[in-house]
Amino acid sequence: MRLLGLAATGLLVGVLSGLLGIGGGIVLVPLLVIAFAMSQKRAQATSLAAITLTALAGAVSYAVAGNVVLLPAAAIVVGGLIGAAVGAEIVHRLPERALRVIFAVLMVVVALRMALAPPVEGAGEIVHLAPLVVTGYVGSGLLMGLLSALVGVGGGIVIVPLLILAFGFTPHEAQGTSLAVMVPISLMGAWRHARRGYTDWRSGLVLGLAGVVGAPLGSLLALALAGPWLQRIFAVVLVLSAIQLVVRVVRRR
Repeated sequence: MRLLGLAATGLLVGVLSGLLGIGGGIVLVPLLVIAFAMSQKRAQATSLAAITLTALAGAVSYAVAGNVVLLPAAAIVVGGLIGAAVGAEIVHRLPERALRVIFAVLMVVVALRMALAPPVEGAGEIVHLAPLVVTGYVGSGLLMGLLSALVGVGGGIVIVPLLILAFGFTPHEAQGTSLAVMVPISLMGAWRHARRGYTDWRSGLVLGLAGVVGAPLGSLLALALAGPWLQRIFAVVLVLSAIQLVVRVVRRR
């Protein structure tokens, strides 16, 4: 029954991952804590293991449609791997309550910007390797990697809005590129947490394999939807996630 529950959870998170270009950890971590009685740190580490497989399946679907931009992805991965390694080391020292509140506020701000801003088109016109642009990509990856290791999410909730609003990616390009860079970054975070005994590889494998089935379904649905609708759906997910984080902080108090 536990394996069936994990598989159903992974399938749901996989569809969400493919639809919105996120790893799904923002949904998966609370489910693992509440429904499967995992500790917070174990849930975050296991979530990263599952995200690695789910993101890979979604990224392949987007790449086939030509929506993974490779040069920016390489720069983001460089920063993301560094961020994931650093985040895994400081996760025991950073106050979780303050982190969650700051993270929630950030998500609400980004959600409002995503919901109210018109879709930005034409990523192909600006994805060159000018030093300032490369620095921006690496810095975005650093933030993505830090959040991935510290909170147990793939980081798509940060990198997708950044790619759209700061670098001019279309929603589909941002989501495909996000999933592609998420694979090595999430794997790095899961491996670093495993050194401290937090990562449940068996559960992560079940969740990830089920997510592999769901992610292409979500990707196909995303490719069929118009960009503005994806931005609005993403904004709603961000707001709901922010509310969830704040509620958990209040309950702990």
